[in-house]
Amino acid sequence: MFMGLTIANVVGVPLATWAGEHLGWRASFWGIAGLGIATMAALRLTLPPLPAPAGSDAMSELRVLTRGPVLGALGMTVIGASAMFTVFTYITPILREVTHASLGFVTAMLVTYGVGLTVGNWLGGRFADRSVDRTLIVTLAALAVILAAFAVFMPLKAPTAILILLWGIASFALVPPLQIRVMQAAAAAPNLASAMNIGAFNLGNAIGAALGGGVIAAGLGFPAVALAGAASAALGLVAVIVSVRRQSAKIGSARCET
Repeated sequence: MFMGLTIANVVGVPLATWAGEHLGWRASFWGIAGLGIATMAALRLTLPPLPAPAGSDAMSELRVLTRGPVLGALGMTVIGASAMFTVFTYITPILREVTHASLGFVTAMLVTYGVGLTVGNWLGGRFADRSVDRTLIVTLAALAVILAAFAVFMPLKAPTAILILLWGIASFALVPPLQIRVMQAAAAAPNLASAMNIGAFNLGNAIGAALGGGVIAAGLGFPAVALAGAASAALGLVAVIVSVRRQSAKIGSARCET
């Protein structure tokens, strides 16, 4: 599912940007609405009729979501998404006003970012199969460093292009381990937990956009937006390290008792 999302970024975001520039911003929204209607029609025509699962208990699944480890895993998704969207929400004005890029360069960078998302999603899944926690630690650390570097080099086109590709890779290398972490924490309610994780991802989008907007409204400039994103990634890194150490301490304590 997330691979479809990343591939869509390669075409959809640059196309919407082009349409907004040449046809007006309303054209982008009409296009999105049209795609939504077409998708609903396609799902209605192709999905088979499936009965509701027998013996399901919605209330018990909801209670699973109140557990500390589940809330912590969902919170990590919020932080990871906010680190990404603090900057990505404002990537077009950053490129136009700080990098002084043309519309063609902006479109190329959006495509580059989408390619990075696709590669990162694949890499994140591969490495998460080996170690979820290690993948999160390495990816969050890389994301913090990349965004901090972007704050410094965003006036220069060549470094900006390289950093945007790396930023895209790091951003979505986070997604598979975050999804696995939630599914593991809420093993008794995997379907609801998976759906809630998407909600947490979108909550992080909103928080990140608000954080970036607050930085801009405070007059701190676009480089500070990238630094705010780096700070969000660093916060997630600290949270993962603390979580891993607590888990290791619990395992060690359980072994001593046995």
